[in-house]
Amino acid sequence: MNKEKSGEKAKHPYKMKIERTIVDKLGLNMYDKVSAVVAEIIANSYDADAETVTVKLPLGKALATHTSEGLEQKDYTIEVVDDGHGMTPTEANEFYLRVGIDRRKTLKLGPKSRHKKRDVMGRKGIGKLAPFGICRTIEVRSAGGEKTEKGYLVTHFELDYDNILKQTEKSEEDEDYFPTPLLDDNTWDENHGTRIILKNFNAKKVPNKETFHRQLSARFGLRTRDFRIIVQDNKEEDTEQEFEVGQLEIPLMIGTKIDLADKPVKTPDGREYPVTGWVGMAKQPYKTEEIVGIRIYSRGKIVSITRDFGIPSGFQGEFVVRSYLVGEIHADWLDGEEDLIQTHRQDILWSSDLGQAFSEWGKELVKEVARRGRQPRRDKTRDIFMTISKLEERAKARFEDKEIQDTAISIGKKFGEFASEEELTDPEYVEGFTELILTTAPHKLLVDTFRKINELSENGKISIQVLLKLFKTTKIAQLASYGQIVQEKISAITVFENAITSQETIERDLQEILETSPWLINSRWELSIANRSLKTFQESFIAWYKKNYNEDITTTTQITESTKRPDFIFLHRNDMLIILEIKPPNHPFDDVDWSRLEKYYDAIIKFFTENPRFLESFPNKLKVILVRDSDNVNSTVKKAMDGLIAKKHLELHTWNELLKNAKQDHERFLMVKDEFDKE
Repeated sequence: MNKEKSGEKAKHPYKMKIERTIVDKLGLNMYDKVSAVVAEIIANSYDADAETVTVKLPLGKALATHTSEGLEQKDYTIEVVDDGHGMTPTEANEFYLRVGIDRRKTLKLGPKSRHKKRDVMGRKGIGKLAPFGICRTIEVRSAGGEKTEKGYLVTHFELDYDNILKQTEKSEEDEDYFPTPLLDDNTWDENHGTRIILKNFNAKKVPNKETFHRQLSARFGLRTRDFRIIVQDNKEEDTEQEFEVGQLEIPLMIGTKIDLADKPVKTPDGREYPVTGWVGMAKQPYKTEEIVGIRIYSRGKIVSITRDFGIPSGFQGEFVVRSYLVGEIHADWLDGEEDLIQTHRQDILWSSDLGQAFSEWGKELVKEVARRGRQPRRDKTRDIFMTISKLEERAKARFEDKEIQDTAISIGKKFGEFASEEELTDPEYVEGFTELILTTAPHKLLVDTFRKINELSENGKISIQVLLKLFKTTKIAQLASYGQIVQEKISAITVFENAITSQETIERDLQEILETSPWLINSRWELSIANRSLKTFQESFIAWYKKNYNEDITTTTQITESTKRPDFIFLHRNDMLIILEIKPPNHPFDDVDWSRLEKYYDAIIKFFTENPRFLESFPNKLKVILVRDSDNVNSTVKKAMDGLIAKKHLELHTWNELLKNAKQDHERFLMVKDEFDKE
């Protein structure tokens, strides 16, 4: 060795040769989570044959925070201590401080660990820069080599992120960086092992105990008895708190778990690549990011996470799978002779031939899980719904007949399978769903009974006793159905009565009540249902009116603008188009109101003249129904109104007349139902 080199080594015992872009890309840009950084250090400990790794850090605490004066350190450190074989100063220079060397192709290192012959996790030699994602200073103290009378030789130095950048910025060419030797350098220790201490942090926070445990568990898929990870909380108030990192436990839906030991990945040319592990569906939708999707491990370390292996949308069970799919796959060949791990070591080279084969294998696996998960997921939501809704209890309280009770419970169990688990936490959703089932039960029993009668009569297997029993069932179901309908109508009548007697009721409220409950006008008109021909006519007439009169017109309350008042309402009853015009209670119908109504009436007549095909939907043509309490019109208008009434083109009602008729019609039904209930 010449004098110049000898002097340089004495002055700088440690040397790191590194490109500036490597520091940027593999430091701050790659590892921004505390758990990810710690996991990289633990992986190095595993490769160094450690049996126990102890991580000391302040759980749930901020390491540094931004203030108006800059970054404020909280005087915490993160330490990772292991009992591995350690390294000497010479080994540190040859291997640790050489960034980017492939350790598996390096003669003195190789693909197996030194003593335990483990398949090593490290490969590209970049994990040592991971701490720079969260801190500025890395202290390394390691004792290794052959044991002597003095013990194991210690290497002790410090890496400083800012100094590395300063050194590499001096020129465009690579520059040497010289780590700073520390106090214990070239001393001796009676135990071998390595301690990594991180200091001078970026604005980062350590997760709490539960989250940090999940994060570390998710990063390692080790199944070995001779490797433990211990986490100690080094906050002053929690010096004694510690826990051991175990496997990530995810409760699964029964019947969805698939063991992968006998499901190798097959390539188009017939090669098979073994995998182990499992996939399935979690009992609960994803609550934390650590359990999201399927974790893929190679050599015990996570290399990728996928939710679906890139499967296109549209497969059966897609929504449930994307919310519940979990698992862990072990495929050491991903990190074997053919390196299928991306440079940043956080995903797979899916575009490679083997990566594509793996992806296709995974897509079929996702479909299989979806098939298996359909019924367990339905069973789960059914049980949740039946418990929350108390449907069985409510059915017994509403219906005296056991057959209707059983029908309601049967419908509830079936409907519950398809309920939205997320919306089952909404009391309003559950109440609406439950009420729908209770309302439907008598009708369902009625239909089922008629079907049973028909089947038995066709097969010639019906006796008079069976027939009488079935007829009794239909009577019970019919009366229960009618009773429910009447109860719903009586509730609507109550709302109607309150509306016409209240001083705060607006015209639009009355329009909406009559449009949705037209039986208040005529008891023979049942509940309003969707009418396609009326909708088509409305759309065409509104467009025609706008073109001819240059005005917008609204003819229904079923619009998104809940505050907008319709000009009038269209109804379709008895093959007739009805114009429903109202004047709120205590407001007389006057000449101005008539002028506006006459304009609309004439416009509709003109529309039918120009578009006669629309009359096919309304063979009984057109009628105006006017609801008001009194008239205040001149003689000419009175004469015109009387003429339309004589031709049965105009029908007049007062609000109290509508209320009185509705009450009389439906009270008779209630009296019959009350008598039946007594029996």
